[in-house]
This record gives sequence, C-alpha cells and structure tokens, in this order.
Amino acid sequence: MIANIEEIKSAANIVDVISDHVKLKKSGPNYEALCPFHNEKTPSFKVSTSKGIYKCFGCNRSGDAIDFLMSHENIDYVKAIRYLATKYNIDIKEDRKVYEKPLPRLEKLQPLTLQYFEKRGISNYTLLRLGVTESVEWMPKANKEVPAICFNYIKDGELINIKFRAKDKDFRLHKDSELIFYNLDSIKDETTAIIVEGEIDCLSLHESGFYNVVSVPNGAGTGNQQLKYLDNCWQYFEDKTQIILFTDNDEAGLRLREEISRRLGRDRCYTVEYPEGCKDANDVLLKHGKPMIISVIEQAKIWPIQGVITVDDVYSTVLDYYLNGYPKAAETGIEGLDELITFAGGMVTMVTGAPSSGKSEFLDYIITRLARKHDWKFSVCSFENPTAIHVTKLMEKFIGKSFNFRKDHNHRINEDEFKESIILTDNYFSFIHTGQVDVTIQGLLHKLTEVVKKKGVKGVVIDPWNYIEHKIPNGYTETQYISESLSLIREFAIRTDTHVFIVAHPRKLQKDHTGQYPIATLYDIAGSAHFFNKTDNGLSIHRDHIKGIVTVYCQKIRFSFHGSIGYTSFNFDTFTRQYISV
Repeated sequence: MIANIEEIKSAANIVDVISDHVKLKKSGPNYEALCPFHNEKTPSFKVSTSKGIYKCFGCNRSGDAIDFLMSHENIDYVKAIRYLATKYNIDIKEDRKVYEKPLPRLEKLQPLTLQYFEKRGISNYTLLRLGVTESVEWMPKANKEVPAICFNYIKDGELINIKFRAKDKDFRLHKDSELIFYNLDSIKDETTAIIVEGEIDCLSLHESGFYNVVSVPNGAGTGNQQLKYLDNCWQYFEDKTQIILFTDNDEAGLRLREEISRRLGRDRCYTVEYPEGCKDANDVLLKHGKPMIISVIEQAKIWPIQGVITVDDVYSTVLDYYLNGYPKAAETGIEGLDELITFAGGMVTMVTGAPSSGKSEFLDYIITRLARKHDWKFSVCSFENPTAIHVTKLMEKFIGKSFNFRKDHNHRINEDEFKESIILTDNYFSFIHTGQVDVTIQGLLHKLTEVVKKKGVKGVVIDPWNYIEHKIPNGYTETQYISESLSLIREFAIRTDTHVFIVAHPRKLQKDHTGQYPIATLYDIAGSAHFFNKTDNGLSIHRDHIKGIVTVYCQKIRFSFHGSIGYTSFNFDTFTRQYISV
C-alpha cells in the first residue's frame, strides 16, 4: 500500500509528534506528561527520545509515533502514515485505487433499443425518467465497439458509474469507477426502499408505479457476497423503516437477500413471494402485468418474528437438509484442525489456555485463514495487543514469514510481501479502539453491530474476556452476570450471522514438577462454568515448552457436522513464527 514507509518512520521524531497533541515536560534525557489515554493526576506517561517510544506506566499503553497517532486520533495505520508524510513533507507512493468518474454518454436511444425495452414492458417515459442513454462502446463478449445501452449511476445528482449493456447479455461497468446502487437518489427522503437485482428489474418496478427502487450494480454472483456498493452507500438506508428485498428467485438471489438483510438489519427487511414460474421482477411484469407487481410488493412479509418459529417457516430449510445434507461450515485449511472444528456464522467459540500458551497467536492463524479462504472480514477488539503490533502479527500469518528481523533474511517478510500483506490486513480487518468506545458488554455489542452493518464483518474477536469492563448489577452473582452476558453475545452472533471468538484466561493454574502448566479446560476459566455451558465450541491451546509442541484441544463442539472432540499438534517455528502440523 505504501512503498517508502521506512523513510517516513525514520523522519518521525516521537517528541515532535506527541507534543502536537500532549503537553510534554522535560524529565532528564526524556519527557513526561499526564497520560492522554486515561485520567490521572500524577504524570506516568513517559517518552524516550533515544528509543523513539512512549509508555504509560499507569495504563501500560506503549508504542512508537505511529502507534500514538493511531490510538490518540482513532485512525488506521495507513492514515497515520499519511499524517506523518504530510507533517514531514514526504511524498508517498501508494497502490490504493482512486475512483474515476466516467464521461457522460448522452446519445438518445435508437428505435431498435426502444423496441427492445418495449418487449420488456418498459415505456420510453420510464427510460427518460431514469436517464437511460446509448453509446458505442468496446464490449468484452463482442471484443469490439458495438452499440450499448447506458444505465447511468447517479449519486447526489452526479454521474458516478455507467453500466453498459450490449446484445447477448454483454455487460461491463465503467473501469475504475465507484460501485454504488443504481437509481440511488430515488430513495432519498423515503421511509421505504426496494432493492432489486438488475437495472431492468428497477425499470420494471418504476413502470409499475414504484419509484423508490434501487438495483445492485453487478447481480448476486455465485461466490461470497462482498457488497462493495453497500459499503459505499449504507448511509442512504439509515433512515429507512422498511426495506423490501425483491432479489431474483434463485439460489444466488436468495444468498444476496440473506447478506443484505444481515447488513441492514432484519428487523426492517421484508421479503416477497414470486408467482409460480417467475424468476425476477421483469418476469412478473411480462407474465402477469403491473397489478401483480403491485400485489407482490403489497404482500411483502416482514422477516420472521424473532422468537416465534413455525414449521412452515423452516420447511424449505429442513427439506434442503434432507436433500443436500447439513450445511457445511468454513474450513481453515489448517492440516489437522479442520477435522476437529469448522466455523459458521451465528456461533461463539471460546478459546482458553495456560499463560504463554499462544492463545491469541493461534487464533490469529485461524482468522487469517478464514479471511483469505472464505473472504471473511473481521473486527478485532484486542485489549492486550496495540493495533500496530497486532497488524504485524496478522501480516506474518498471511505471508508465512516473520515481520521482525531474523538471522536468515529469507525468514523475514520482504518489501513486496510487506505491501501484499498490509493490503490483505487492511482489506479483511478493522480494530475496535478500546480507549474510545464503551467497553462494557452492551457497549461492545452496540459498536460491533454498527461495524457489521457498515463493513460487512463476518467474524468478531474479543481478546481477552477479563479486560471487558464488567459492571455486575446490584443483586447479581458473578455467575448470573456471566450467564446473561454470554447470552447477549450469542444473541448478537445469531442476529448478525457472525462468528464470535472470545479469548478467556483460566484461573491460576499450578505448575507440575517439570515447571509446566496442565492443560486448561473451559471449566478452568475464572468466574463460571457457563464458559463451557453457554458457548458453542471450545478450544484450549496448550504449549509444551520442553518439547516445543503446541497442541490444540477441541473440548466442545455443538454440532457434530461442524467437527468433533479431539486434539491436533503443531511445531511453532520461531524463525518464521508459523505453525507446522506434526
């Protein structure tokens, strides 16, 4: 992402950077101040000029100039680098794409094109209202310039993108332009929005008298639903009380419907039932006319009421299980681990282990594999790892090499791998700023719900449990509080279809005669047996410091089709910081 990062880091004087935000006082060869990250009356925030780092001896925050900017300004790694580059007047080189805006195509529709739309039940009036035009464009199937319909994507009155359509379903979007919903401005100041899967479906509903309709730009697709256009437009749906999902009546359309509803909140999403033999909105218009379009939308059903389920509600799911087997969860591709456990949305996995067992390290291994293999995005709430440090650990797992210097330079991430791995980490991971959010259970779940909606997060990490600000209500025992808290987390996981990983330390374990800790169990986690009872899956990470072996014990698995009780072992290569199955 950023090529000359070392030059920027070398130029950054930590005293200079921090003094822009905090009043520093000279103290011998170093500086001190009241910590900006927690309330205190006596200075415990120290800045070392020789080492180029800061450390607070009150709250234990520490790091370099970049860490400080990320924590204090609540910005990500790239923005911190940009801040320093601007401050020290250093040009930055980056690979991040800048969106291009297309030149308007203003040619009127030709008679043959109007005839095409007439056969699809779309009038010239509707085409004019939605600004459909025509031009001659190079198209991929034709492999030459041919006449093409132009569906113009407008946001706030400005042309942002164009979808070109030629004959034989030859499509392309304007290269390097931003992905947004089609007809986006139509839902401004509306309490209801209808989402369809194609521009012609959008025109079909407009033709039938529904003007508050948007279309996704690139269909449902057959793979994982990334929904970049929703990332760019989520705020347009903030004020909607009803969102009708009129996606195509096929497997891909249903997957798209599931993901959009997950992101926007199923409590305000409605589904439609297609007439028999119809696959999309235009099909309904052509086979049954405008009255049927109106009927389908008027009879849209709210997402099933939470807490009330009938057999009819789950019939299609049960039938699918019978015909195709239970749903498969996501495998990590880690040898030995996939036989023990796989991961699905709507579930909670508890991770424990003795001190220095590498609980968080192995969890990083799992989540980077899920990210790369299945395009899962993660939000990480890590109380013990400063974000910049955690980023470097994730980069190691993506590339398979150490971030830091090693005797053999082949064991360390090179410059090209640095750029590749930081782009991957930026794409798949976001981090909760624990110093600037409410870190009670309710506060974290509120923030994580927001992140799921805005970023499409599929996995969540809370590490560790004991750093959460646990406010036990008057009259509650600790066991009651933990039970209720874990219920709230499971409800969040189910509601948002995310997988939640919780790292929890065990109570004090006694070493044996060899100086090693015993294998921790979920029942050893300090506070309550509910850490076993109320979690879906449980992993314990155990490290044999004498043999150098790390063993992962799967101690609980809710569904047998997601894994089984057992264990698998790894060597931890200290040169590359990678796990190798043994």
